[in-house]
Amino acid sequence: MKVRRFFLALVSSLLAVACGVIFKANWTKTTVSQAVTDFSWNWLLLLVLLTALFVWALYEFENRRQKKLLQIFSDKLEKIAAGQKTGPVILAQKNELYPLSRAINQTQSMTAGLTKDYDRQKRGYLGLLEYVPIGVMVIDQDREIYLSNHYLNEILERELDISHDLYYTIMADFDLVKLTEETFRTKEDQHGEIQVELPDQQKVLDVRVIYIPLSTHHFYVMLLVDDITERKKIERMQHDFVSNVSHELKTPVTSITGFSETLQEGALNDPEATRKFVEIIHQESLRLTDLINDILSLSRIGPETQINQQQVDLKKIVQQNLQLFGPDIKARKLTVKNDIPAQLKVWTDPSKLGHILTNLLQNAIRYNKEAGQITLSAKTEQEHWSITIADTGIGMTAEQRTRIFERFYRADTSRSKEVEGTGLGLAIVKEYVDLLSGQISVHSQIKEGSSFTVSFPLKAHFKGKAE
Repeated sequence: MKVRRFFLALVSSLLAVACGVIFKANWTKTTVSQAVTDFSWNWLLLLVLLTALFVWALYEFENRRQKKLLQIFSDKLEKIAAGQKTGPVILAQKNELYPLSRAINQTQSMTAGLTKDYDRQKRGYLGLLEYVPIGVMVIDQDREIYLSNHYLNEILERELDISHDLYYTIMADFDLVKLTEETFRTKEDQHGEIQVELPDQQKVLDVRVIYIPLSTHHFYVMLLVDDITERKKIERMQHDFVSNVSHELKTPVTSITGFSETLQEGALNDPEATRKFVEIIHQESLRLTDLINDILSLSRIGPETQINQQQVDLKKIVQQNLQLFGPDIKARKLTVKNDIPAQLKVWTDPSKLGHILTNLLQNAIRYNKEAGQITLSAKTEQEHWSITIADTGIGMTAEQRTRIFERFYRADTSRSKEVEGTGLGLAIVKEYVDLLSGQISVHSQIKEGSSFTVSFPLKAHFKGKAE
């Protein structure tokens, strides 16, 4: 291109000189040869300079125009690379940069088509991921979030922005990032259980980090996150249940077996020892019977449990249950204050309510202090009625209150060996309260006592199956 421009400039200069000579010949009425001889070299030099200046001006104009076009091409390519929309480059076909502009326009059209396909596939993947019951996140080799589903937002309790944010700026949990970075480092799949501290709770997550190679330098990392908090809780409860059942069954059976063997080995000849051992065997048999009955009660409670709806006198039912514990109340020198309004009628299943009251009263007696007090009260408000049983016993800590409805859990571990019980009473209460579409709450302070409140709907709408 530069050679062509130089040749054009040279030809222009020669033409300018020739024109000058011919012009002088015509002006002076001489021959061309004479005009050449008489031609002033000063004029020649001036013409050459003027021609060169003109050619230089044309060259600069063309050069700036080409630079401007190249800058436009560069800007277009940068926008295309960034995925931004931009208009086509329009040039005349005779322009020497026309092939380049056509190539850029074709590239832009192809990129736009690929972007549409990419967006369509991404929407399809996101649509599928919304039905996956686990959290999913895909990260590219630059650690930017490619896509994630809504379930992951729920697990981590935060909104994840998939607009090319770096994943570790959003998923700030150290163990989760550490496991993911291990996959980036080793190019191998990782698996682990991670405890994540959230503002309101702690969760246990089962995390799989999968390495997905695309080419030599391109890959994805996929996170599959499953919230197993409830599963872990159930596993712990099952483990505790089996351990406690084994222990609770073993204790009375061991006592019965031991004292029976002692009697067989000759203690029968001692009337006093015989009476004592038989009494122990009887007590342990009752304890074993209570445990079996409680376990059976828990196994029978469910959505198909029959509900016998009746309108009952609440104070009368409470008084009947109190009479069952008369000897225990007297032995502990407890004072019972029954503040339940007379003639308070409620709709409920009297048998299920009886189980609830029996277990709550039993706890209020067992864990009360000597010569303490038990207060019973009831009220109706809006669409619910409630009954509260309060004691002046040993009380519970906040941590203990969160677990008291678990099976076999004893809030007062220091007295669990002294106080008889299966550890299933409050678990049974919770199951029956749920069955009757009710709610139970507890307030307690150490050495101040505890109060349990159960509330039920005034209208008889129960979760169980009506008879």
